[in-house]
Amino acid sequence: MLLERYSFIGLAFSLLVIFLDFYLLRKRKIQGKGFVFWFFVGTTLGLVSIVPSVISEIYIIFGTQFTISSIMATGFLFFLLAIFYLHYKLTELHGLLMKLVLEVSVTKYGEKPAKQDTTNPKSGYKIRRKDRNERKTGSSRRKTSV
Repeated sequence: MLLERYSFIGLAFSLLVIFLDFYLLRKRKIQGKGFVFWFFVGTTLGLVSIVPSVISEIYIIFGTQFTISSIMATGFLFFLLAIFYLHYKLTELHGLLMKLVLEVSVTKYGEKPAKQDTTNPKSGYKIRRKDRNERKTGSSRRKTSV
């Protein structure tokens, strides 16, 4: 079996991705979902590099005139899907952060607001004038335990 130069480069890069994936997992810098994702990417890249007929199948599926166009289209769609997923996770983390900010402020000031919109960070509840004056003077009737 004769491998082309791009096969060796692709195989070396896929092994590098898999090695880095295991290294980051061992150092606890990556979690399970990230590990599985990058392991799958490395394995797929290695498979495509070793078996050139997979590239021909991608070429037939896209129906492009050149093989490189089908590879670029596949890469573009993959990165578009990855960006969509990262945007989804970022939005989810933003919602969790707003809930955490609300809980910390409730814990700090000791009372719940009547109604709080967790999606808008500027909609925090107002501190009553009496509480504000107590904080300025340093006297407080309430003792909060941590």
